Amino acid sequence: MHDATLNPKFVFLSPVRNLVEPRQLLEHVDHAIIALDGRAPVGGDWNLEPLHPVADEATLRVELWVSDLGDFTCTYGFVVTSEDGCTAHARGERTVVNIDARSQSPVRWSSDFRDVHAGLLKDLPAYA
Repeated sequence: MHDATLNPKFVFLSPVRNLVEPRQLLEHVDHAIIALDGRAPVGGDWNLEPLHPVADEATLRVELWVSDLGDFTCTYGFVVTSEDGCTAHARGERTVVNIDARSQSPVRWSSDFRDVHAGLLKDLPAYA
């Protein structure tokens, strides 16, 4: 779901199957990226700042935006909250690299990818 209330961002509701440790929140972020891109993120790096423990949440809300869109990399900013968005559980960045499956080398993003992600570039200093 695209939500342009403050800045362009993508919102994904991710079901919780077990109690979530802070590092497990990264899996929910990857699920949001899969929902946006239709493919699993490959390579890259994480920066996760845990904020509030996840108690008995049935669903987490993951908000994604694009912080930086390079030729071969895309850096998503994210915040993971309660389903209603009132309790922030974590925030951070996830950088992914576009890797060619055959050669295992970085390749440029497609024009379709760039068009969709350019629309999610943030233009305010911060969300959370």
